[in-house]
Amino acid sequence: MKDVVKSMVLLLFVSVIFFACQKENGPDEEVPMNWQLVFSDEFEGGAYKNENWESYQTQPWSSAWNKYVVPNDASLAEVKDGALHLRARWNSQTDLPETGAIQSLGKYSFKYGKFEVKAKFSRSGQGGWPAIWLMPQNPVYKGWPNGGEIDVMERLNNDAFVYQVIHQSVSDGKALQPAPGTTANINRAEYNTYGIIKSENSIEFLVNGKTTFTHKKNTVNGAMWPFETDFYIILNYACADKGSSGIDFWPGAVTDTKDFPYEMVIDYVKVWEWKEI
Repeated sequence: MKDVVKSMVLLLFVSVIFFACQKENGPDEEVPMNWQLVFSDEFEGGAYKNENWESYQTQPWSSAWNKYVVPNDASLAEVKDGALHLRARWNSQTDLPETGAIQSLGKYSFKYGKFEVKAKFSRSGQGGWPAIWLMPQNPVYKGWPNGGEIDVMERLNNDAFVYQVIHQSVSDGKALQPAPGTTANINRAEYNTYGIIKSENSIEFLVNGKTTFTHKKNTVNGAMWPFETDFYIILNYACADKGSSGIDFWPGAVTDTKDFPYEMVIDYVKVWEWKEI
């Protein structure tokens, strides 16, 4: 009996030493991880923060979305009541729209993480085209769509759904077609959240916290994967004209101006990274 007790004591002692050493060395120990908030703008105060944003500036080239952007117009990108109000208004003298846009180019960008914007559409109508999207700070591949584009949210007119789309190339200058993406229903009169989880091998899209679509690196059949770099944020409210420019605007031409100004209200923009606790 004494021998049995001695054996049990010895076994217990050896076990304690073993597990103590294992804990100290920790080769198989899992490091606790969690989403850590690394960027947050809740648009407090009387203007957007210059350390986070700049007004989108007129470019030597123009596209449908930025055709009528008016730079540095505080009434088109206004911070009030704890939110950012992005607008598209109608200029009765020129009979053309004027639109607001801000971006974080050169101020904030992120490579991997969880990105989310809480927004609602307080006024909308035919020709309106608000968007929340991401572009590469320093593209892996030059030119569009080689460098990639992540459309977290695009809405047309007064639709009860939004588009979430990826743009990239299969080879230099040749866009991946059809562009990977989906549509997701929203609560038109309420705030909704729009987001992505961007990782090394995939981009997961979300609306109101629910996954709507996942774009995976291994499903694009050898296409260029330009998303292994930092992307910056663009927030804007684009708008079509009545057809005078000849541009084929995605939402179609404006047919009536009585519902202007259109407005998207953004409560916050946040980014989290997956880090050790």
